[in-house]
Amino acid sequence: MSGSETEEQPTRGPRGGKKHQPGRGHDRKSVPARKKRFAEKAARNRKVREEDAKNKKQWREWDELPDEVKKLLGPTGEPRVRRPCDES
Repeated sequence: MSGSETEEQPTRGPRGGKKHQPGRGHDRKSVPARKKRFAEKAARNRKVREEDAKNKKQWREWDELPDEVKKLLGPTGEPRVRRPCDES
């Protein structure tokens, strides 16, 4: 009989208080902070895509130039960014 009484009682800490149960009535992480973090990540990805498109455009224009113009311009006329790889 005394065993069934202890099963109904909630677990108690060393000072008699109720044990902490994580996630009771609150989220683990702050919603505004998460929204800000995801917005910054999306902005970073957008910036990378825009730069990649711009770099491809610069290299495409350089490749379309005639060889004589490329020789006249030399390495100073060539785009300063690395040539993007064609993965898409």
